[in-house]
Amino acid sequence: MSVTPEELRAAAGAADAVSGDLQAPIAVAKRDIEAAGTALKSWHIGPDMERVAHDWGMALDELSKRIGGDPESAASRLRRTADGHQFNEDVTAQSFQGR
Repeated sequence: MSVTPEELRAAAGAADAVSGDLQAPIAVAKRDIEAAGTALKSWHIGPDMERVAHDWGMALDELSKRIGGDPESAASRLRRTADGHQFNEDVTAQSFQGR
């Protein structure tokens, strides 16, 4: 398998972009879910809706963080892999240069 550090960094950038693009739709989804939970609060199903709103809100936030924008996100891991790959390439090149 041949993957260059540049390709890994480009994939990390794409993951960050996807995470950024998700921010507005996630905010809308969370707002709508919370509004539904609030609207149905007095109904028999109200507590369940509030729980669903909370759980989905947390899940959507976690999805965004796992893709990008977090130190442990896929984007961050791709960058660390690129850095490690570049380091190994540099060390290997230096060993052939007699340094």
